[in-house]
Amino acid sequence: MDLFSYPEKAPYFAVSLSSKLILNDMIYRIMTDKMLDLAKEQADYLGAECALSETDMVVTYWQTRQAAESWLDHEMHRKVLSIAEQFWYEGYSLKLFEVLSERSFVQTNKNIHASRFPRIVTERGILTVLKESQAHLLHDYVNQEKAFLAPWEPLRSEAYYSFETCQLRVKEMRRDFLEDKGLVLCLLSPDESKVMAYSNYTNIIRGVFQACNLGYSLRESEQGKGIMLETLSAGLDYLHKELKINRIQANYMPRNARSAAVLKKLGFEKEGVAKDYLKINGRWEDHIITAQVKR
Repeated sequence: MDLFSYPEKAPYFAVSLSSKLILNDMIYRIMTDKMLDLAKEQADYLGAECALSETDMVVTYWQTRQAAESWLDHEMHRKVLSIAEQFWYEGYSLKLFEVLSERSFVQTNKNIHASRFPRIVTERGILTVLKESQAHLLHDYVNQEKAFLAPWEPLRSEAYYSFETCQLRVKEMRRDFLEDKGLVLCLLSPDESKVMAYSNYTNIIRGVFQACNLGYSLRESEQGKGIMLETLSAGLDYLHKELKINRIQANYMPRNARSAAVLKKLGFEKEGVAKDYLKINGRWEDHIITAQVKR
């Protein structure tokens, strides 16, 4: 979500909801997005800012005090807060305040401060963390490759393939990267019109371990072209050099010859076999455990 800045409208009004959560699940995140969508439909709405962390903060901005008070007392708003008291909130504070003046800054020279998110140009694409505005690319990928990827993935509900879920996943990808929990790198076509490959570095552990797990997938149309090797080579290099991760574990089912081949080319070594390790497509499957170690 972009920063809200509207100095020419000052003074204006804001409704702030700060909350401490007991549970932060998918339903809560969907509810938050739905409430922001509802706010956008109200008269004199100006914008919103949202920060989700140990303490969540959602602020909506309004041109008039009457509009802000109407949102504060909106029937659906109050109903959602009542539900949240029972399931998600340890506590919350709801405030209405007036913004009397505003100072803002936007960096115009993009070369001075590069994005906090990686953007790596490879031979045949751009490896990056998706922006929220690119959620449709993830939506296209999971739906277009649904049948092809099904034998290699867990069973998915239909909700997994919805645009709303893809929006939430992109937000979570970006949050996980900023919080040093994980990194999802998608290889986009040079014109950034589609996802060609998907790589997911999860469960980043620091301290004495400095390690993570790796998962990945590839469009059916890109099979056999070395695209997955290109994607993972660039991603692994970034993890080693920039994130200082020096042990990366990847697992594959014994019948997945292509996955075995790409990992071998990348220098992953077999460490063992895990029986009934993951439930894939409705069945518990053995997995070969491999790791790339650079220590």
